[in-house]
Amino acid sequence: MKRALVVIDALVLAVVLAVVLAVVLAACTSSELPPPATPKLSVDAAVDPIADAPEATAGPPEVWLRGSTHVHAAPSGDSSTPVVDVVRWYESRGYDFVMITDHNRISELDEWAPTVGATTLRDPSAGLIVFSGIELTYNPNGCVPAGDATGNCRIHVNLLAPTGRFAGRLEWADRKSPERVAKYQAALNQQTRLGGLAQLNHPQWHWGMTAEVLTEVARRGMSLVEIANVQFDNWNAGDVAHPSTEALWDAALAAGVTLWGVASDDSHHYDGGGRYPAGGAWIAVRSRREPQAILDAIAAGRFYASTGVTLVRAEVVASELVVEVAPEDASTCSIAFIENGHRFPAAPGRIARRTVPASGYVRAVVTRTDGKQAWVQPARRP
Repeated sequence: MKRALVVIDALVLAVVLAVVLAVVLAACTSSELPPPATPKLSVDAAVDPIADAPEATAGPPEVWLRGSTHVHAAPSGDSSTPVVDVVRWYESRGYDFVMITDHNRISELDEWAPTVGATTLRDPSAGLIVFSGIELTYNPNGCVPAGDATGNCRIHVNLLAPTGRFAGRLEWADRKSPERVAKYQAALNQQTRLGGLAQLNHPQWHWGMTAEVLTEVARRGMSLVEIANVQFDNWNAGDVAHPSTEALWDAALAAGVTLWGVASDDSHHYDGGGRYPAGGAWIAVRSRREPQAILDAIAAGRFYASTGVTLVRAEVVASELVVEVAPEDASTCSIAFIENGHRFPAAPGRIARRTVPASGYVRAVVTRTDGKQAWVQPARRP
């Protein structure tokens, strides 16, 4: 009997203790008490909401894209290569874009019908971006200013990525005025009609181009000029009686116009032979790999022109024009700056920089020991 009472007393004590513990726990969870402190993150542990945003909200990166702005195919009449095979040639050699610029016509690709207003000849996601284009071509005699003793005059202007379309061959030339400016104006009139960027081709072919003419047509809307067309090396360089294409470019820049320098292969032949072979020159554009982004970058001068030299930087940083040669070319290149027409001595090295002048412009030329070059666009202060 005594043992039973002891067991009952123990049970009672356990119940009492349980009740007391429940009361204590209830008090500890009362809303009267402050909530537990939130642990603080260090700066290094903090989450950046921008960096951690979904990738879909960030556009593709800007990279260097190589392309040719002066390309001919069979519809030009002086090339035998079909457009599709021209596209294949550039695509197989790692180009990112080309402009098909046949003489006085906008060629198409049969496998893709462009939508109204399109600047491309096929779906850009297919690989090589193929832009529409046309070389407005007129070969009169007796222009003013005059050219060489032959009297030949070559008025050739590319429209890059026009949105307008027409069937067959375009008749566009001014056949009444002998003035070169008037003849170039006729091409600019077609730019107004069809759209696209205007590029003046091989300006010194048969001579006749002057700083005054180049400056005036730039003021009227010509935004690009071929300073290096590899099919016309002798004409590019000038002679004792005629300025080089670079000298003409500098004269126009000194006059205050916006004019970007292009290098082109003016390709007609793609089988390893022929008079006008492909692949000798191009431009490298800093852009997203999208058609409109590429065109916007060209229009803004965010590119360099090349006959073989590769750059990894060509940009203004903290009021300095910075030029950096790719590692594979670094040991064989020198960099020269041209400021308001004055050329400073070239210096070997991979990286060079020069302060953008308070007025006027500065540009750069990179020359490799084999004669290949790259031209950096002129930089001006805002």
